Amino acid sequence: MAAPLTLGQATDLVDLSIQNMWLKSSDPEVQYKKYFNFRKTEDYYEKDSGLSGLSEASFIDENSVIVSDVPVQTYDKTYTQEMVGTILPITQKMWKFGIKKRDLTNIVSELRKADARKREKLCAERLTNGFETTNYTHTDNNGSHSITIAGGDSLGFIDDDHTREDGGTSMSNYVYDGRAMVCAV
Repeated sequence: MAAPLTLGQATDLVDLSIQNMWLKSSDPEVQYKKYFNFRKTEDYYEKDSGLSGLSEASFIDENSVIVSDVPVQTYDKTYTQEMVGTILPITQKMWKFGIKKRDLTNIVSELRKADARKREKLCAERLTNGFETTNYTHTDNNGSHSITIAGGDSLGFIDDDHTREDGGTSMSNYVYDGRAMVCAV
């Protein structure tokens, strides 16, 4: 843990010859919502599964049989929350005579910005590393952390080797569902 910010480290905050003091940082632009589905949750972990959609519809010639399609159950996936955060250690004198006196109390909003920067970086790394890998190493001020990005089929989520959950490899595969041979998704 870093030592707290002291008056000795930011002497300009108490220097009466300096009239204006500005907090200089940028607001990270939220991009992850443009390329990830997201929702808020209060649960430690969530597990999901589902059904696939259907393939595209087919032309039907006069007096011909209509081709049927059967959805496929998707892989199960568990999502577990991980905590991220940072702390802004400052001394009581720094708060009273430096930050509060200079009206720089919005420095505490930097904590939210630090979380936003982390989220954006993790989302971008997931895309960058999602093609042929199932995990990668993320490094931050606390060291290295292994992040698993494998899907329910144990492949990277953008990997081109995914098979369908029923073992088929493409939309043109025929699947026997116990009643009839159908073209499945």
